[in-house]
Amino acid sequence: MGDPSPTGQVTIPAPQDVAPVKVTHWSACLVDDQCERDYRLSRFADDRRRLQFVLFFVGLATILNLAGDVYAVRSGIDLGWGLVPQISMAIVIIIALPVAFHVKSWRSLERLAIAFAVTGGASSLALLNLHPQLGATWPTLMIGILIIIYFCLPLRLTTMVVLATGYTLIAPLTWTISVAPVPPPDDIYRTVLRLMLANVLGFSVANTLQRSQRIQFAQNRLLQHLLSTDSLTGIFNRRRFDEALRDEWRRCARARVPLSLLMIDVDYFKAYNDRFGHLQGDDCLRRIAVLLTQVARRGGDLVARYGGEEFVCLLPNTGPQGAVSVAERLQAIINHARIPHPASPVGPCLTISIGVASAYPPAESPEALVDLADRLLYAAKKRGRKGIMSGQLGASAHVSPTSVGDVQDGADQTRVA
Repeated sequence: MGDPSPTGQVTIPAPQDVAPVKVTHWSACLVDDQCERDYRLSRFADDRRRLQFVLFFVGLATILNLAGDVYAVRSGIDLGWGLVPQISMAIVIIIALPVAFHVKSWRSLERLAIAFAVTGGASSLALLNLHPQLGATWPTLMIGILIIIYFCLPLRLTTMVVLATGYTLIAPLTWTISVAPVPPPDDIYRTVLRLMLANVLGFSVANTLQRSQRIQFAQNRLLQHLLSTDSLTGIFNRRRFDEALRDEWRRCARARVPLSLLMIDVDYFKAYNDRFGHLQGDDCLRRIAVLLTQVARRGGDLVARYGGEEFVCLLPNTGPQGAVSVAERLQAIINHARIPHPASPVGPCLTISIGVASAYPPAESPEALVDLADRLLYAAKKRGRKGIMSGQLGASAHVSPTSVGDVQDGADQTRVA
């Protein structure tokens, strides 16, 4: 996983309908824009803390330097306009630091980092022009600024390279013009050489780091997909369903909207396996999974294999009537597929039974919703299968006209038409 391809890209294979994730070799970006946005979003909190630390560190250094200049002025040394760049930089830090605490998106964070890098570079160049006596310390300062750009700011690699290249071209020229007397040619040569080496090293390490972080993100994403996908049918598994149920229960509780669960069982599937064999039985389950996902297509809907020949369908923001309507469409699409099942006592084609449970979170618990759906499914199977039975936590339950029977829900009676 992650071997370089001939095109200079890293390809991470993904199962079934998940597209391969590619990381470019030179720009160190995920090729898929949505994957790149997901990665930047996952890094947002860490990147924001990193920028806050850089702002605080540079602000502290600026204040200490400014305090030294103020002391020199009080001692009778005329610095002229020499205080202006550091005062300006301190003001920028004072403004940028609280902004960094309240920024809400990675795009805004990157813009803030770019503005800080440009302002800091301009301030340092202005400081050199106003303090030419600092020329001896400037090569070290130039390299330090390149290190901050490559390793400390939350920027994309291409943005880092643009900022570092611009600073590398402008800073040595400003240094040679501002410093008096003009540095010897060998000093200029060594400084330019060090800046070039700093850029090569900075780019190489930053490229490797950013590519490895994205590859790790893609691998974790792939692993999560594998852990949440049923290997036989390709839809979500019970583990993913349990997580989604807890999440949707909390979300529906906050929004005060209903949540419905459909428990689906393939009628007489053991007889189907006995008649056609397990391989054809597996093909049958895969086909049913595809059909179920064709009905539950809303963004929040989730279809998962619960175990064996049982499936579940989670329907957020769906009340009892809407859930029964979905169950009826599920039965209709299975009936329309006309999958032969000559061993079934209820007809020549394969059928399903469905228990439909609805709730208004935070009433009771997610486990109670699953338990009610399971009991409703059992009642539908007990009353002849090929039916739908529905109920609601904490209220009287309703049953589709195709089913008859009684289900006890705590103190509430499931009344059947």
